[in-house]
Amino acid sequence: MIEVTYYYSACVGIRTPEASVLCDPWFTDGVFDGSWYQYPKLADPLGVIGSYDYVYISHIHPDHYDPIFLRMYLASHPSARIIIGDFPLNFLSNRMQADHIPHEVCEKISIGETIVRIIPNQYPSGIDSALVVKRGEQSVANMNDNLYNEDHLEKVRGVCGAPTIALTGYTGAGPYPQTFYSDPETLAIKAAEKREEFFQRYLRMQSALKPQVTVPFAGQYILGGRLHVLNKFRGVSDAVEVTGFDPTAVVLQGGGQGSIATNSLRPTAERTTPFDLAAMESYAASLADRPMLYDTYFGDMPLQTIPFRRLLPKAYENASRRSACSEDSYICIKLGGEWVVANVREGSAQCLFTSDVSSFQPRWEIEIDPRYLYGLVTGLFHWNNASIGSHFTSSRTPDIFNRDAVGFLNFFHV
Repeated sequence: MIEVTYYYSACVGIRTPEASVLCDPWFTDGVFDGSWYQYPKLADPLGVIGSYDYVYISHIHPDHYDPIFLRMYLASHPSARIIIGDFPLNFLSNRMQADHIPHEVCEKISIGETIVRIIPNQYPSGIDSALVVKRGEQSVANMNDNLYNEDHLEKVRGVCGAPTIALTGYTGAGPYPQTFYSDPETLAIKAAEKREEFFQRYLRMQSALKPQVTVPFAGQYILGGRLHVLNKFRGVSDAVEVTGFDPTAVVLQGGGQGSIATNSLRPTAERTTPFDLAAMESYAASLADRPMLYDTYFGDMPLQTIPFRRLLPKAYENASRRSACSEDSYICIKLGGEWVVANVREGSAQCLFTSDVSSFQPRWEIEIDPRYLYGLVTGLFHWNNASIGSHFTSSRTPDIFNRDAVGFLNFFHV
């Protein structure tokens, strides 16, 4: 028998008679540089969660890797062992070493009849992983944020076949559409399209795994601080909506109240009604005065004191060395009354300052607080966190996603 207990977002506990694994405990507010908060907030996660043998961290994003909580957890449960996947480029291990978080890179743990496997996913960015816990003929597959990748799924199925219980994503976080459009009607349309897209992703993953029970989870957050006004435009669904089209779906009650075991497949407590949107928005509004991390770091530092004309060309040189874009495509970042324009095409060596960007196509216009931009180009912050945290606004001409441009921006620092 394997039992799954749900705590919050991607945090679940998985127990067998021989071993227990706590997955992705995120309980520190203000991650993604100050913008992500929890709702509903679990008042005493340490007390509710209790003791586990292992703590599995799936990937480096701060709603999965929470070093502040991990230090607290290890102080209360010093025998717990933190385990992560063996990634070819192990950014998570590097980050943990820098944060002085003890951890083990591993692929497989066997204890009695229990097998624990961590399976990295190389698509699309090489940072995600899945966890499979197997005991006898029963199994649990924790897919958390993994995107559909047949090679990865084949490895998961190779460990457990069709899992008894699969935990899968059902909704999307990130900056789209709330930071890309300003018209409320357009935002409503794009948010609805996004919800439907992620429902289809959920169904594709569910169809590939064919579990007896699917638990839709993860991606549960609200934006705080000055960004709280964007919450209703994020296109983030409630997990309960999944039960309307997937008969295998079970939404467990959070806070450790809901659990489900592989032998009975009967949940102890389900959440059957969506969260109250008015209450959620009211709570988010109460966070309006919370500062972003760059507010705390830089205060009122004026734009004219930041040496962008020296820093940005150097950041461009670093990013261009890693570019994989084969065609002209321009990133345009606004700096007061002018723009810095970077051509992301491999080998283009084109970075310039101009007052007009209308002639550059295709282009991605970015407007961002200059203090935060300074932190990003100097490496204090990371562009991926800035994007997921909804910290800058974007406009694309034409309105087409360019993954190569996003990859270029992630290395746009000195």
